Amino acid sequence: MSPFVASLFTLCLGFALSALAASAFEAATARRASFRLLRSPDSTAVVAVPLVTIAAPYMMARNLIALRARRRSAIGIAVGTVLAGLWSLALGSAALSGAAALGM
Repeated sequence: MSPFVASLFTLCLGFALSALAASAFEAATARRASFRLLRSPDSTAVVAVPLVTIAAPYMMARNLIALRARRRSAIGIAVGTVLAGLWSLALGSAALSGAAALGM
């Protein structure tokens, strides 16, 4: 497998895991997963840190789509897209490393 295809697979895996985490949270709590969970005054903020860490690329992409609909800066949307992509790549790489460590 070429390095490009492997990187693309890793990126897609990371984004899929991100969407899975956000969708599971939304199904379990009937609340929308967002970065505002970190500002909760109770212990929800402590529990939200792993969720936001994993679901961040999906939440960033959802927010970027909303920004594009409001005709915001193209540079800001491009930077956000790159950050979401790099975060997805890191998440997918961590998932593949964890699977390799478990012998899968």
